[in-house]
Amino acid sequence: MTIREIAIAIYVINNHAKNAPVLYSFKNRAIQQLLKEGRAEKIGLQYSPNPGKALQRLDILVRIEDFFFHLPSTKEDRRTLKVLEYDSNFRNPKERMSIFRAKQIINAYSPPVKSSENRKTLLPKQQTPYIGLSAYLNGTYK
Repeated sequence: MTIREIAIAIYVINNHAKNAPVLYSFKNRAIQQLLKEGRAEKIGLQYSPNPGKALQRLDILVRIEDFFFHLPSTKEDRRTLKVLEYDSNFRNPKERMSIFRAKQIINAYSPPVKSSENRKTLLPKQQTPYIGLSAYLNGTYK
């Protein structure tokens, strides 16, 4: 699988993530792996046009081949990267791929971490003893 295929898979997942926020973890995992390997580049910081509940939010602009993506910034990023002007006219290339194939590519490139500490240990549910009807119905309520 090529870097371009991975970039297209991230692009497809990013487009679907607005309706299925769980997909953001796929995007973040793949981009972090690409950054670690030196195959993606942090370009700079941009103020988010849709900051959510915050008044302002700085996002990292990451380039992978000819695709650009935003990630939430860290303190280190805010110290080391410069703030860029936001250009709303810029668009990523239009590419098509099924969401199923995109997830397969991302999982093959950067498998999900299965950590035992994130899982709750399943304990048998304790049964509460049945006491009977309410005090009101038993006639002991005054």
